[in-house]
Amino acid sequence: MTMPTMYQLEMYKRYAIGALIFALLVIFSGNIISYLFLKKVYINQDSYITKDGFPLFVSEKDYIEFINKYPYNPGVHLQIYKVTGNESLWSIKRAYGISIDTLISANPHLKALELKPGQTIVIPSKNGTLFAFDDYRDVSRMNKLIGVDSIIQGDYKPGIFRLVSPDDMRIVFFEKARPQIVNDSIEKIYRYKMAFLDPVDTGFFTSMFGERVNPIYGEGYEFHNGIDIATHHGTPIKSVRDGMVFFTGWKEGFGYTVIVQHYDGYTTFYAHCSKIFAKQGQWVKQGDVLAAVGSTGRSTGNHLHYTVYRHGVTLNPIKYLW
Repeated sequence: MTMPTMYQLEMYKRYAIGALIFALLVIFSGNIISYLFLKKVYINQDSYITKDGFPLFVSEKDYIEFINKYPYNPGVHLQIYKVTGNESLWSIKRAYGISIDTLISANPHLKALELKPGQTIVIPSKNGTLFAFDDYRDVSRMNKLIGVDSIIQGDYKPGIFRLVSPDDMRIVFFEKARPQIVNDSIEKIYRYKMAFLDPVDTGFFTSMFGERVNPIYGEGYEFHNGIDIATHHGTPIKSVRDGMVFFTGWKEGFGYTVIVQHYDGYTTFYAHCSKIFAKQGQWVKQGDVLAAVGSTGRSTGNHLHYTVYRHGVTLNPIKYLW
């Protein structure tokens, strides 16, 4: 095999330089064409705020329009859904098999966990955190905040012909991750939730806090001061926080009942139990088993009636249940 001559080496060098220049021209031209002619994502700057450098939508209208017109793969199928009747995040959670955390991350504009008829929300097809970003570096920052080996999905990386992106914002999906940045209103609710354990591990809500039709007679309205969680007979009922067992025994209408007094003026109430294991005056830790689910008292089936008080005022337990 003969060595290439200087002339041949010079020709190869020219071809290589020419090919490189041609490739750069193609990439440059492609970026110019995509910038000028391809669909772009424009966001009204008044429709979102930034928190720790991350954008959070405050306008429902602008956010839903953004999702509806998003031209790339967000990493998960997203359904735009209009709330009707007495639906809640919890009824939607049960219907679609996804977590409250997932719904919160997919709807950064929500200021409360209660939904109103006519509201429009986004429902992802699987659990995780939907995250909008206006700086590509934010994806890495968010991944570090999540702190787990989550699977990052979606067309969020700059393409070879979109190196200079004209988009104001893009979306990425962190599968099975919990949201790390939420608006201030939801963050306050998170603090409540993190301090309270769920009283039962399984079950679904059959009656919410507030006015309802009398479940025994099927007519007439009454105020329901807690949440009913239907689950299997004998399911362990756990103390949601550390506290002292204030009452155990039978209460008219509620059947076998346990009441626990906690710090900060909180009291929790567990009713319709089949068995009671805790003793009055006993100090219990968060997660200790107090009783078992049953259907004692005025009840139509096995469930836990769970009520939260603070300084004697009845609170909606939904704020403490995910």
